[in-house]
Amino acid sequence: MNVPRPYESAAFATVLLAAVLYPAAVAAENIGIPGFGNFTLFSTLNIGGMTNDGELGATEETESQQTLRSVKSLVGFDWVWDIGRSHKILGHYEYGGQFSRIEDTVDDARPFRSWIGVENFLGTFTFGKQQLAFDKYYGDLIDRSQAFYATGYTTPHAGGLTLSSDLVKVSTSIGKFSADLDIRPDGPTRDATIESRVGFGMMYRQWLNRISVGGAFDREERRNGTTVERYGGAVEYRSEQWTLAAGAHLVSDQTPEDTKSYNLLASVQITPDNAVHLSLSTIDDNDVYDSFLGAGYFVDHRIGSQFSLYSEGAATRVDAARGANGIYAYRVLIGVRYDFGNVWY
Repeated sequence: MNVPRPYESAAFATVLLAAVLYPAAVAAENIGIPGFGNFTLFSTLNIGGMTNDGELGATEETESQQTLRSVKSLVGFDWVWDIGRSHKILGHYEYGGQFSRIEDTVDDARPFRSWIGVENFLGTFTFGKQQLAFDKYYGDLIDRSQAFYATGYTTPHAGGLTLSSDLVKVSTSIGKFSADLDIRPDGPTRDATIESRVGFGMMYRQWLNRISVGGAFDREERRNGTTVERYGGAVEYRSEQWTLAAGAHLVSDQTPEDTKSYNLLASVQITPDNAVHLSLSTIDDNDVYDSFLGAGYFVDHRIGSQFSLYSEGAATRVDAARGANGIYAYRVLIGVRYDFGNVWY
């Protein structure tokens, strides 16, 4: 059943207002429903001022903007129901907005992740709108931003994968090794561009207590008869206060040139409440760019366990394939975030 937009907006506004007025209730770890397991509610209020000159990675000049935005403000819940014999039913739902003008926050709100599944000793089986294995086992190693980075991974020409609806995911782990299998048939939520998808990702964490290695593959079958294949691999070295990660991925499609992207990420935990992330990337794709260089940062200052002040920025310098002048663009976001619950991504 499709809920009319005014009712969706009213519901979101009501829940978000309740989160603001009653944070203790929203932060509750578990709400037991007799006979139906436990619910954990969560809510995040996130507001930032963003300015940008041009569009990151664009090969043509675009206008600059200065706006006050709501950035990934959301409400939602996790559901865990232990049905016995080492089996649990799982559910997850998030509803909110992403990069909306403040006055449009409620009107622009819509579902983010939403899935249901089963967990047992073999792993988990889930279905819904959720994170791709390529994003989890490659992207998370080289991209720690909450809104944007200048990495080739997030640039549409060189990946740009985020979430997928109607995704069947099988996840398992043995010790420090974990893996996901993604299958997306042509399901109920008909995608206008992608007909089907299959993907696989795996990671070995903390070899010698320092090194993690991840890799992933993703293949899209598109409605126009073409296919897009992505291959990615990354390695991370982690010490007590800093982390260095490097990754590379390739996008193969029907264009004359494959797209290759190389990414570096350095993260420093200066104090328990202050962290800095720095990223650097290049893209090699003669179909789109003669050259591409991107750099980004993320600075986070936590006040207590729930409140944060942060700033995130990125800049790109590109030369279009067979183009004349190089295009420089940047984006800077300064914001505040309050986590009422225990989920943030």
